[in-house]
Amino acid sequence: MRIGSQTAGADGNVSVLTFPGGYQTWMTGLGVYYPNGKETQRVGIVPDIVVHPTIDGIKQHKDEVLDRAIKYINEKN
Repeated sequence: MRIGSQTAGADGNVSVLTFPGGYQTWMTGLGVYYPNGKETQRVGIVPDIVVHPTIDGIKQHKDEVLDRAIKYINEKN
């Protein structure tokens, strides 16, 4: 079960290639996949339960994502 918000899909290692003249580019050289083989690169990890931190939660020092995960665990027991 994935709880939280969707990630950016920028995963794996980063390699820097330097060309003559000092020009550089960056690229990833590894693929990251879900256990079922579905790619996460450029897609991200898609949560089953979407939860976003809120301004009020941050002000109150609450971790709303963690709170929702604990609620999920307690519902399963």
